[in-house]
Amino acid sequence: MDLDQIELYAQKSDIDNNLSDPTVIAKYRLAADIAQDALTKVVARIADGIRVSELCAFGDEIILSYTSKVYNKNNVEKGIAFPTMISVNDCVEYYSPTGEAGDEHVLRVGDVVKIELGAHIDGYIATNGHTVVINPNPAQPIEGRAADVICAAHYAAEAALRLIKIGNSNIQVQEAIADAAALFNCSPVTGTASNEIKRYVVATEKMILNVPDEENRPVQDFTFVANEAYTLNILISSGDGSCREGALKPTVFARNVHQNYNLKLKAARAAFNEISTQFGVFPFTIRSLDKRHRLGVTEVAAHNLLTPYPVYYTRASDKVAQFKMTVLLSANGATRITPSLPLPYVHSAYSVPEDSNTAKLMAEPTAKVIKSGKALAGIGAVDVSAPGAGMDVDM
Repeated sequence: MDLDQIELYAQKSDIDNNLSDPTVIAKYRLAADIAQDALTKVVARIADGIRVSELCAFGDEIILSYTSKVYNKNNVEKGIAFPTMISVNDCVEYYSPTGEAGDEHVLRVGDVVKIELGAHIDGYIATNGHTVVINPNPAQPIEGRAADVICAAHYAAEAALRLIKIGNSNIQVQEAIADAAALFNCSPVTGTASNEIKRYVVATEKMILNVPDEENRPVQDFTFVANEAYTLNILISSGDGSCREGALKPTVFARNVHQNYNLKLKAARAAFNEISTQFGVFPFTIRSLDKRHRLGVTEVAAHNLLTPYPVYYTRASDKVAQFKMTVLLSANGATRITPSLPLPYVHSAYSVPEDSNTAKLMAEPTAKVIKSGKALAGIGAVDVSAPGAGMDVDM
């Protein structure tokens, strides 16, 4: 790419990601409302005995149902930005089972359940995530380490959100996450992060690690500026935060646009064509592919045409909680476009001291929140309230 091409690309990127453009904001808001409605409906279905694969398919169906009804002129791309993933207890992230033998999980009472998903409209991405506990007696709060880790993740997310301001740094956010987790004797999960997003880009080089890891994942320090969008993704463990890749093969992939290879097998070519046409640059799950093409994924992935999202686990005795949101940062400040859902009813043995950095951040005004639902008017939105009695923490 010569200098003129680089300059043209930069100019187009500036136009595509201009958060003062009402058209850009409208697409972000619609994507956020779709993701929010899908997350709310999935959360409402979580119960003892439900199969995770059914919930994941349900979340994807909601997103596709909405996106199929909007922007149907001029071949505007829209759909799933991240497939529905439901990771339970010590499972950290990216579990989206196909429902086939050996690749399934059934929810049970006491499970700490993390749900994340995302939608996009014309490449503008909104993702969100939430944590619930399957409580056999909703009138009584969940206690113990499950309660601690949910409180830790909630306060870490809220503290981080308040620091996404023009002039602040990713290191400040990283430190706030660690401070909040430590108050509940918990730890951020190694290898997980928040990222800047752009049109058709799920993660730029601007990254906020939940745990610093200069040896394995060096990250450049940066300062927040206007006209940026972020996926704030907080993952906290009740243990030491270390994790490992599990035995399950990845089911979530994204096309590697930097790699080319002349595929030999017919099934592989068919799979790659479906992936390129239906999902573009966005992550997808094998479950969403035509069954005739699924066998071809092995060859496609073997030649690095796909980037896998491995399923990671902490220690079996640990619990992991997650809260995830999309934040737009303009000259007027930060706006959270995927609002929080009702918190599970938990009671932690720990508290947030008044003189702690976390308490001081919680006392500051949060980012503006765009309430969901308005952008869905006229395309069949249904208001579904998630259960939850809130959080009981001394502060």
